[in-house]
Amino acid sequence: MTDKVTEKVTDNLDEKSIHILALISEDPAYTSTAMAEKLLVSRKTVSQRLKELKEKGIIERIGSDRKGYWKINNE
Repeated sequence: MTDKVTEKVTDNLDEKSIHILALISEDPAYTSTAMAEKLLVSRKTVSQRLKELKEKGIIERIGSDRKGYWKINNE
């Protein structure tokens, strides 16, 4: 799955955003806090990247912040 995502959307993304997509494909239920710990960056950095990915239509949040999950759009 990560290879497909990487091929389609990584042309205009930075390395941290690519790592976030990889984590989401590994486990869509990851929280921004868990992603920050895995990537050794601040939660704010992860939140900013997630916001950018959502604005570009690459990912979307399904459900609530606490019980929801991330969906990667493969258009």
